[in-house]
Amino acid sequence: MNRSNLTQQKLKAVLLFLPVLVVIILTSLSMRSSVKDMDQAMKTVYQDRLQPAIEVLYLSENLHTKRHLLDIYLGLQQPSAQHLKTQLKQRDDTMRQILHQFEKTVLVKEEVKSLESFKNSMSRYAQLEQTVVQLQQAGQHQEALELFNQQGAAIFQQGVNYLHELAQIQATVGQQTLKRSHSEANHFYSNSTLQVAVTIIIALIILSLINNVKRQDQGSATLHLN
Repeated sequence: MNRSNLTQQKLKAVLLFLPVLVVIILTSLSMRSSVKDMDQAMKTVYQDRLQPAIEVLYLSENLHTKRHLLDIYLGLQQPSAQHLKTQLKQRDDTMRQILHQFEKTVLVKEEVKSLESFKNSMSRYAQLEQTVVQLQQAGQHQEALELFNQQGAAIFQQGVNYLHELAQIQATVGQQTLKRSHSEANHFYSNSTLQVAVTIIIALIILSLINNVKRQDQGSATLHLN
């Protein structure tokens, strides 16, 4: 095999290998981006969806506890008003802390709206609690009971409904995030398959070039013997 043919074979190998190399580099970059996106999606599901969903549960628990405490206060065995106020304040402080943590997460527009509505509802409910306690202390038990059972029940239910809205939004947005993560996983799988296919193609090209060189060397040797 003369030097000119050998140079042509090398040039052909380089020209065939360059596009393949470009494909490998591009797919590698794409795979790295997909892995980063999947990691971010998993963090988002936990930090901005799962954790806030738990916080919604805690808010609901504290809200129902406040309602129960006031109900007991208006019952036959009344705890002291000061003890009740202390318990209600503890629950209010806990709820404010939970809401503060909730607001640190990434919120969609619907969440912001429902959260603000819930905060306004809870502010009204806290004021109503104070009024109920004042009426009870003033000996106006029936008025306090009616306020608790009518307007109080309505505001309480509003708060519960807003929490249900937040929980539903958490579930919906969480599902959307998981779908995006699943799409990224499929993209990663496709790129992996492409890289394997490209590697096989490279191997076949190299084997083909080696066989061509061997055949040309054998042909040259036969000519020399003749």
